[in-house]
Amino acid sequence: MSLDDAKEFLRVDHDDEDTTITALLDAAVAWVEDYTNRSFTASSVTLFSLGFWRKASLAFGPVSSIVSVTYNDTSGATQTLSTDKYYYEALGNNNSVMIYFHDVPDLEEYNAHPVTIAALVGDGASSRVKHAVKMLVAHWYENRRAVVTGTITAEVPIAVEALLSSERIIDLRQ
Repeated sequence: MSLDDAKEFLRVDHDDEDTTITALLDAAVAWVEDYTNRSFTASSVTLFSLGFWRKASLAFGPVSSIVSVTYNDTSGATQTLSTDKYYYEALGNNNSVMIYFHDVPDLEEYNAHPVTIAALVGDGASSRVKHAVKMLVAHWYENRRAVVTGTITAEVPIAVEALLSSERIIDLRQ
């Protein structure tokens, strides 16, 4: 969503608050991406970390491909795992991917996350996602403080969550 789209939704016809609206737009997109476990920027690279070699669901996406798998070997040096040592498959409606490993080398012993998977993720936002972002921007624009007193309030994020519920990637296997 562009600044012009947000300003139209807010009915703002001046440039005085472009910086504020842009910041609200960035925050709303980040909130929506976090809530849905999705990236709405096409072709962005996301890193996933593992503590050891195991099959793993990459439940953030949608994942279109694996770019690389790197690991820290027993000496602590970073190595790239050969593509013939892993394979992956789409789960469900291609929103997440399961990656499997075989014949893998030993890992650095005292490293909490010695395996890093770089995956290409992201796609365009649906009309529901775009509207949810606009609603969040409008809510935060009109209520610029953390607490509003002296009024009857209604929680806008419930409406936002209702719009986004079908967009979420949830992996119950983790």
